[in-house]
Amino acid sequence: MWTGAIEEVARLAEAREDGPDANADAELDVLRRLGLLAAPIAPEGRGYRYTFPAERALPALAGLGGADLSVGRLFEGHINVLQLVALFGTEAQQARVRGAVEGGALLGVWGADGSPPFTVENVGDDRLRLGGAKRFASGLGAVSLALVPYSDAENRLCLLLLGVDDIARMEPESWRMRGMRASRSGTFRFEGIEISTDCVVGQPNDYRREPFFMGGIWRCAAVQLGAIERLVSGFVKELHALNRLDHPLQSARVGEAILAARDARLQVEAAVQAVEGGADADLAASLAVFSRLRVESAGLVVIQLVERGLGLAAFAEAHPLARPIRDLSTYLRQANPDAVLLEHARRLAARLPEIFR
Repeated sequence: MWTGAIEEVARLAEAREDGPDANADAELDVLRRLGLLAAPIAPEGRGYRYTFPAERALPALAGLGGADLSVGRLFEGHINVLQLVALFGTEAQQARVRGAVEGGALLGVWGADGSPPFTVENVGDDRLRLGGAKRFASGLGAVSLALVPYSDAENRLCLLLLGVDDIARMEPESWRMRGMRASRSGTFRFEGIEISTDCVVGQPNDYRREPFFMGGIWRCAAVQLGAIERLVSGFVKELHALNRLDHPLQSARVGEAILAARDARLQVEAAVQAVEGGADADLAASLAVFSRLRVESAGLVVIQLVERGLGLAAFAEAHPLARPIRDLSTYLRQANPDAVLLEHARRLAARLPEIFR
């Protein structure tokens, strides 16, 4: 089922206009029609269990990333919510999520604070008042329920499960990037919303619990990996069509691109094994972070090789690799990668030579 869905998403994405108001509604409808938005869970009582192990999740995420990065990004956020609510949510919260996804709803995690920052105020009688905004809210207008993190007065990270389908609170125009346009990652304003404390998911700092917090970064890396592998395959196809594949310099570029992509895949697979199958949560989290960093560097190398090998043709709007390059260039960027590298380098250095065995 996933293979057919990925192929259909790829066809729809290739035909999609990529202007500032681009969306992936048709592609998401494929996942909805085939029941794939609810496929990662199994009913349990009124709630559900998360049943999307790595051997299924990795090919699905990489496949969707290769078909269309915006769809891959949205699905990655969707399954992140499903896992977190399965881990930390109450039965009533799980029932809410289960009912939503069985009805075709898309979920998301909206973490980045906007201006002003997102706030939560206790107004008594088990009521909370929200304020501020979240930016880079992927799936704006497509996501029905979002997990929204915030820091409480003791700087503990907490989670809220919120309905986010109020069109009047959406600012899609805040997302004007050269890539990932169809991800609809705009701003959502929460000022004045009052909610029940029943919307609080789990206990303070549950969200930071490893290997599900930083360890979950492997899923983003898997989506990006799929796009990298698509670029390498597309590069080879283009050179073959141009009868330039056997040129020594082009062959060298292809070789370097394959090396980068394969290295990235091996890093992601190692991270998956550590996160999903290992008992050492801290080590798994660091390996997942490093897999994301390696995927970033591999992606930048492959983009440069493809652009150099194809020349000006790769910059034409209509070229089949132009949008994947734009999308990947945008999606590879992450918050403060230098600090992330330094922090986890120190952690892994303390585990030498153990991690080389």
